[in-house]
Amino acid sequence: MTWTLELPYERPPKGLHANDRVHHMVKARSAKEIRERVAVLCRVAKIPKLQRISVQVVWVVPTRHKRDEDGPDPLCKVIYDAIGSDRGVSARIVQDDTKEFMDKPRLVIEHQPGVTAHFRVQITDISNPFRPETVDQITRRL
Repeated sequence: MTWTLELPYERPPKGLHANDRVHHMVKARSAKEIRERVAVLCRVAKIPKLQRISVQVVWVVPTRHKRDEDGPDPLCKVIYDAIGSDRGVSARIVQDDTKEFMDKPRLVIEHQPGVTAHFRVQITDISNPFRPETVDQITRRL
C-alpha cells in the first residue's frame, strides 16, 4: 500500500537546502515546521505503524531548468525524521529512520508543466516483500 503526502513548498524552506547559509535558528524553525506538518499529514492519512517502509521524495516543478538533486537533502532528512524518528516530533510509523526500517531512494525531480512547484512524499509499505522460492526449495517439496 502507498500513501501520498503533498508539501506546498516551491523550493526547500530557508536553511533546508544544502547551499543555504543561514543562522541556526532559522534552520531550526524551518525544520520544526516541516516535522510538525509531515507528522500531522501522516496522522490525517491514517498511516498505521509498519515494520518497514520506502519513502520517496519527489520535487514536482513546472519548468525544466537545471536543479541540484542533492540540494534538498537537508529537507529530505527532516521528512524522514518526521515519519520515523524514535525521538522528537514524529509520526513514528516505523521504529526509527535507519535503513533497517526505512528505505530512502534519492530525491526525484519531476517536470509537470502548468503546476505550482511542490514536494510529494510517497510512503510505501515494504514490510513483507514477495520473495520467490529458490529452485532447491521448490524441488524439495516435490
